[in-house]
Amino acid sequence: MVRDYRSAARGSGVWVPRWLVVLVSALVLLWLGLRILIPPSWIVQQLDSPDGKRSARLMRSRYVKDSFVIRVRDGKLWRTAFYSLPLDTDLRVDLGERILWTNDSSRLLFRIQDSIVWGYDFQRRSSLSQAEIAPYNTD
Repeated sequence: MVRDYRSAARGSGVWVPRWLVVLVSALVLLWLGLRILIPPSWIVQQLDSPDGKRSARLMRSRYVKDSFVIRVRDGKLWRTAFYSLPLDTDLRVDLGERILWTNDSSRLLFRIQDSIVWGYDFQRRSSLSQAEIAPYNTD
């Protein structure tokens, strides 16, 4: 007795459109690519400005080495304002990193090991120079 396997395979199963398989495969590949490109990060500190109009997040990011990322929200969207060079220390070491707002909410400052290393002026929409940061380091 000879069996016909073609008729059994043709009648059973669920028909899935080819475009759906391609779309799902493309989305999975896109998700994997973004997981590889975007390093994992941890929020160290989130701080709202004194006037409540802006927010800032200090994050540690790790791809190959640790680095600091400062993201700010001025309006509805978050954007990256500062990305540090890779750190030589380990992630488990506390460097005393903190973000600070000035009293008038116009400047955001970043402090590591009791020294201000970066600042941002929201009125000018630019980073502060070392000469502008120097008066804050005297405190």
